[in-house]
Amino acid sequence: MTITEVLVPAQEVAWLPWAVQYFFYIGSAYAAAILFALALFCHRSTSHTLRSVLALVLAISALVGPLALTAELHQPGRAWHFFAHLTPSSWMSRGAVLLPLFSILSTITAWLYLRPEIQALSRHTSPVIRLCSRLAMGKWQTSLSTMKVITLLTVISGLSIALYTGSEIAVLRSRPLWNQLTSPILWFVTAFLATGGLSLLMLATLKPILRQDLQFIRRTVLLSALLSCVLFPLWLVNGNGLELLDYSIWRWRTGLMMLLLVASLLVGWRFPTGRKSIILLSLLSIATCWYLRWLTILDVQTIPRYDAGMYPNALAWGSSGVLGIIGMAGLWLALAVVTTSIINQADNAALSPLAPTVQGEYHE
Repeated sequence: MTITEVLVPAQEVAWLPWAVQYFFYIGSAYAAAILFALALFCHRSTSHTLRSVLALVLAISALVGPLALTAELHQPGRAWHFFAHLTPSSWMSRGAVLLPLFSILSTITAWLYLRPEIQALSRHTSPVIRLCSRLAMGKWQTSLSTMKVITLLTVISGLSIALYTGSEIAVLRSRPLWNQLTSPILWFVTAFLATGGLSLLMLATLKPILRQDLQFIRRTVLLSALLSCVLFPLWLVNGNGLELLDYSIWRWRTGLMMLLLVASLLVGWRFPTGRKSIILLSLLSIATCWYLRWLTILDVQTIPRYDAGMYPNALAWGSSGVLGIIGMAGLWLALAVVTTSIINQADNAALSPLAPTVQGEYHE
């Protein structure tokens, strides 16, 4: 009798940290599309400021997300091959068609809704800011029916992105933790945590916030965290992930994930009362959504398929690791600062004709 040892050579993970960023930003985009549609159709009970913030999160995330995807593809030119050689049976090939459509619709939706603010910049004292008012492309008005139609189209396109991003990983049978229905549902539900956190981050920089706005975001974070607290254990059980708890590093990872989910649930339940507390809930929601994607997409790849033990995966400090994460976050924040200044510069001089700002109690 002979003993044959099989040695598996070291190899890089298939999905890099860029994929986590892509899933995070594009998830916040399609979740923002859904929340914006809800706020728009309930325009008599939601404020113009809330809808403006959701529109900005939608547009910015829909533009930043694809940039992270091109980096994940290792070279921007590789993206062209998806269009030149379409493969309808491949979810990645389908996504090459669905993603640009969603980004375009998201930008158009935000632009149509924010045109009154852009037009109001023509009265600013700065000539540079007055020049930006030309982005409104005229003084024509957007009707409520037109806004609803384009918003619904964006929501449908966003749902197609949620389906494609979830399916392109869930179809991989080599990973039981991926190859289950719970995976895309979990990523879809937690996307609302990112949208809620990013929206609160923007709202915290604006003028006094209506309590109705905070309640809207609070309910979103609360429902998302509650569903995630149920879905995450199901994700572990369905993918035979309970066996991973034999390893201390996975006990630490899953414990941290549940701690973040429960913390988001409790903070959302108690509802913050101060601006600093709002920022705390914002950062907590963003961190929860981010870490869940890091755990379920990147860390899962450290699980051996044939060997015993765990494969270590060190986070690089270069552009493919920490520097890339900081760079994409900085890009998102930079775009957020520039675009939210449009709302502040307008000084509510030209509110959307779709609905006036709801009257209610302000939150200082």
